[in-house]
Amino acid sequence: MSKILDTLGVLAAKQKLVPFIGAGCSVSMMPDWDSLIYEMADRLGLTSATNHLEIAQKYVDTLGRDKFCEFLKSKLEITEFDDEKGYIHLTIMNMGVPAIYTTNQDNVMEKGFEKYGKKYRSIIHLKDFAEMKLSEQLYIKFHGDLNYPESIVFTQKDYQRRINETQNALNIRLRSDLLAKNLLFVGYSFRDINIQQMFAELREAFYGDLPTSYMIAYRYSNELQLLCDEYGIILIDPLKECPETENHVEAFETFLKCMLEEARIKKFEDGMNEFFTPTSSTPIKVVSKQELELLEQTIKKKPFSVGIKVFREICDLSDIPLDYEKRIVVAFIELAKTVETDKDTDSLNAAIFNLELKNPLYKIKVLAALMATANVRSSKDKYGNDNFYVSMQGISENNYIVVATKAIENVYSWGWKPTAPLSWNVSHWIKRGANFKTLPQQVQQYVTYWVDKMRKDCRTVAEHPIKRQQRLQEFTSVSLTDDEIKLLCELIIQEL
Repeated sequence: MSKILDTLGVLAAKQKLVPFIGAGCSVSMMPDWDSLIYEMADRLGLTSATNHLEIAQKYVDTLGRDKFCEFLKSKLEITEFDDEKGYIHLTIMNMGVPAIYTTNQDNVMEKGFEKYGKKYRSIIHLKDFAEMKLSEQLYIKFHGDLNYPESIVFTQKDYQRRINETQNALNIRLRSDLLAKNLLFVGYSFRDINIQQMFAELREAFYGDLPTSYMIAYRYSNELQLLCDEYGIILIDPLKECPETENHVEAFETFLKCMLEEARIKKFEDGMNEFFTPTSSTPIKVVSKQELELLEQTIKKKPFSVGIKVFREICDLSDIPLDYEKRIVVAFIELAKTVETDKDTDSLNAAIFNLELKNPLYKIKVLAALMATANVRSSKDKYGNDNFYVSMQGISENNYIVVATKAIENVYSWGWKPTAPLSWNVSHWIKRGANFKTLPQQVQQYVTYWVDKMRKDCRTVAEHPIKRQQRLQEFTSVSLTDDEIKLLCELIIQEL
């Protein structure tokens, strides 16, 4: 591990790192600053060479600030967060730091917070500080928000106004954060004159002894190095820190992933000291696209023993992006198809304990796949006796009568022949489920069809699972909620 990764991991774990994200973090989803300015110039019919701030100012002077903000909103706002394109935002979001700064006016980070139900507060005006709560992560929009046109810092006059506001509330907050913390710039080219001016002011405020700041270069250059040297910023070249990567894009994402992992490890090491008096949230590992692709290839090419190890290394207690949940479930099912022994099924059972899926339908599909692996388990006696205890966090046993039936359907779709241990376990799972008679007719027919098919193809002297449940539940009537019925009806029509 590199020294700089260790340093950043320690700072993040101790809540001493202040991320400051720039336009480069959103470049995969929207136009960069140059592209926006060129389009403004084109609309204004400007052909003479003028600088970016002058073009933006000319646009506002000609068409008005409202039209200017409308143009920016059409370019810089998204309707839905894309986990793959927003991996940088996901990583920063899950570092567990109390405040994130940005000069961006886009809404990408907000959409990420909303998608994952994370508490946050956008800080744009002075009054926002007064309304914040301790449990909220602050997202400080240093150059304003497009929903508040007067707050935007984009044009020549905007920058001059902001530079003259030495007592601006956001500047004061930043100076306060820097008293005992360190800035981490991500996605910057450092051409922003406001940021340059801010650093000049901060150096003066701290009598030339500015706390160490860091910048992760998306693409390293000598020009960027000179600028960072001028302001005393440590520039990090991901390609140098991650030499095994093939290009600057992969290196950048790999470095961020490693930094987050280091923060998690450091936080865990310090965790016992805060166990009874927690003061901050623990950084959560985010499953990346590269890890997901590695998992899929491993399961496809390697034996179960290797696949299950990689699955747990990647998925255990990880934040799985919503856009990746389906692929994780498919990977789990493909892994389930490769089990051969009781030990394999036990390992798969253990893997779902720390598998944190958000979609309830996906949870049920994982549980059904796990139940299907009972088909390879060994009988403990001549009747097929085998007790395979399974559970999935957030899934009530009431659902087991249908989930176990889905497991039977899985067995057939995987080209397996049902075995006595499967039949034995299905009988016990159905017994623990909702009363068969309370199920909708469609679901009753589904359960009856697959249970009868299994018993026909796997002869047994054991009592029919549905009749057994009815006998044992003679004086009880466990039923499903409307939401559970809706979910299970959706399950039985799902393609395998």
